[in-house]
Amino acid sequence: MTTDRQPVLPDDLDRFADVGEVVLSRDGARVAAAVSRPDVRTNRYHRDVVTGPVDGDAPLAPLDPGGSVRLPRWSPADDRLAVVVDGPAGCEVRVVAPDGSMTTVVAGWPDPVEELAWSPDGRRLLFVAREPLDRGWYELPEDRRPPRRLTTLGYREDGIGWTVDRPRQAHLVDADGTAAPARLSTGGFDDAEFAWHPDGRSVYFVGKRHPGADRSIANDVFVQPLDGEPRRLTRSDLLHSSPVPSPDGSLVALTVTDVAGFPAAQHLAVLDPATGTLTDLAAGFDRDCAGGSIGWTDEGGVAVVVEDAGAIAVHRFSTTEPGAHQVLVGGQRRVTAFDVRGGRTAVVTSGPVDPPAVSVIGADGAERVRHAPSAATRRSLVAPRYEAVPVAPGVTVDSWLVRPDRPGPLPVVVWLQGGGTQYGWQFSHELQVLVSAGYAVLYLNPRGSAGYGTAWMRTVSGPRAAVPGSGWGVTDVADVVAVVRATLDSSPDLDPARVGVMGGSYGGLLTAHLLAQTDLFRAGWAERGPYDLYSDAGTKDEAPWFFEAYLGASHLDDAASYWQASPIRLVRDITAPLAIVHSEEDRRCSIGQAEELFMALKLLDREVELIRFPGEGHELTRSGSPVHRLQRLEILLEWFGRWLRP
Repeated sequence: MTTDRQPVLPDDLDRFADVGEVVLSRDGARVAAAVSRPDVRTNRYHRDVVTGPVDGDAPLAPLDPGGSVRLPRWSPADDRLAVVVDGPAGCEVRVVAPDGSMTTVVAGWPDPVEELAWSPDGRRLLFVAREPLDRGWYELPEDRRPPRRLTTLGYREDGIGWTVDRPRQAHLVDADGTAAPARLSTGGFDDAEFAWHPDGRSVYFVGKRHPGADRSIANDVFVQPLDGEPRRLTRSDLLHSSPVPSPDGSLVALTVTDVAGFPAAQHLAVLDPATGTLTDLAAGFDRDCAGGSIGWTDEGGVAVVVEDAGAIAVHRFSTTEPGAHQVLVGGQRRVTAFDVRGGRTAVVTSGPVDPPAVSVIGADGAERVRHAPSAATRRSLVAPRYEAVPVAPGVTVDSWLVRPDRPGPLPVVVWLQGGGTQYGWQFSHELQVLVSAGYAVLYLNPRGSAGYGTAWMRTVSGPRAAVPGSGWGVTDVADVVAVVRATLDSSPDLDPARVGVMGGSYGGLLTAHLLAQTDLFRAGWAERGPYDLYSDAGTKDEAPWFFEAYLGASHLDDAASYWQASPIRLVRDITAPLAIVHSEEDRRCSIGQAEELFMALKLLDREVELIRFPGEGHELTRSGSPVHRLQRLEILLEWFGRWLRP
C-alpha cells in the first residue's frame, strides 16, 4: 500500500467513474466512449461522451462536460456522432460534430431512448423508446386513472415499472431533423436490439410474439422491411440476443441460450436469414459467450465477450470452422465492452486495482490506454490473492482474498455474488471500502456460478430440473463452507471468531442458507434476496420461468421443491445477527421477501434489522440514487463494525 494514497471511503463513491460502452469510427481512426459518474451532492449521475483520435497522446475530450450525454454512434462517413441527451423534460436525439460543435436536434422524446443506430446511407436514425399506448391515461391525476385490466404475465419490469401499456417501439427520423419521427414498430409489441440490414431497406430485432410468450424466456429474431410487417426467422425455442448482420448481409451473428436446458451457457451463432438455419460457432466451447458486444472482424470472423473463470475476455470465432476461436483480448481482468473496426479493437477493461478505462489495441497487438477517468483518484487499492481450493474429489473452487495492510487477527467478510454470475478479476468500490475499513474480503465462485461451463451452472438446479442437480442451499453452501474453512486454516492472520457473510439477490438467499446451516459466521447482511421461493414465484417481474427452469416445475405443481430451496424453511436455525436490506420498489424480488424473513426472526427474538430503501429497485447497488448508495455503504460499515469489530 503506497503511503501517499488515502484509504477508500464510502464517500469516494463519486471519485470512481464507469465506462459503459466504446465505439470506433468505421476507419478505426477515432474512438468515442460513454462515461458516467455518480454525484452525491446533486444526487444524480453525470453522463458524458468522450471522443478523439485513436493515435497520439491528446486526451479524449468530453462533448458536453455539464450535460447528460450517452449512446454515441458514429455516422457511416465518420464525420458526425449521434448521441442521446437526457434532460428534465425527456431526452433528445442529437447529431454533433466530433468536437461537440454544430449540434442538430433531430428528435425530442418524453421517455428514455434505449437504442440508437444510423441507417447505412447516413440519412436517417433509428431510435428505440417506450411509448404509452394511451398517453392520456398517464396525464390524468392518479386518483382518476381507470384501473389497469391485465390478461398477460410480465406486465412490469424492475427498474422500469409498467411495461404492458408502454411497449418498447422503434422510430425512424431524418438525420437533419427536418421531419418528425415516424413509428416503425407495429402491433404494440415489446421489441428490442434493432440492427440495420446493410442495404438499408430492412432491420432485424428480437421480440416475443409466440403463444405462451409471457411465460417463457424464449424469443425470436425478426426481419422487418421499412415499408412492411415483421417476419419471424427463428423457431421460438431459444433465447436470442444481440443480432448483428455481416457486412454483406448474408448472415446475422447473435448469441443463443438453450431454454429447455436452462441454465446453460450462451453460445455464439450465425443465422442464415434466407433459410432460418442457425450454426453454432462455439460448438464444443463450454463457456458463456455473454453477448452485449458482438462485432464482425475484418477477416470475416465474429468477436464476442466470453466469461471464463472470473475473467471476461474477447474471443474471435471462425464462421467457416465452428468451434475454432482465438483470444483477442485476455488477461486477469474484465472486458465489459468492445468494438472492432479498421484493424483495431477498442475495449473497456477493469481489474481489481484498475477502475474502468478505455484502451485500443492495434493490428500489431500493442495496447494503449486512451481514457482512464479514475486515474487521478489517489486511493489505496489492494489486489487479491488468488487460490483454487479443493472442495470435493476432483473439484476445486476459485477464490480471491483481499487483505488490508495491517497486522492480524483480521475480521473477514465473505462476499457472495448474485445468481448466474461470476466474481473474480473485477474492480469494486464496495470491496475496497471494506478492505480500507480493516476487513479481509473473501470471494469465490461456488458451483452454480457462470464462467465454468454448463455442467457447473446446473449443479444447483433442482432434482426435478431438465438436468437435475442438488438444488439451491446444498452444493453451493458446501462449497462456500469448504473455501471459508480452508482459507481460515491456511491464514493465521484471519480471526475465525469474526467472520461475516454478505450477498445480494441469489447471494442474499445463499447468505440466509449459510447462517441457518453453519455456525461459521458471526453476522450476516442479506440483500434483495428471495427467501420464500413459493411466494416470490408469484410476484416476480420475470414471471415463473426462472424458478421453473431451475427447479423443474411450477410452484403450483411442486410446492415441496420450492419450500426445500427456501431459507425461510430454516429460519429457526438462524441465530447470528442479520441485516436484511431491500429496496421498496424491487420487482425482481419484492419487498415482501424481506418483510417475511424479518417478521419470522423478530417473532423468534433474534437480532435482526430491516433496512428499506424507498424508491429503489433491484439494482440499487449499481444504479440506485447516489445518496442511497452512499447511505447503504455507511450502514454496511456500521453493521459489521458492531459485530465484527475491525
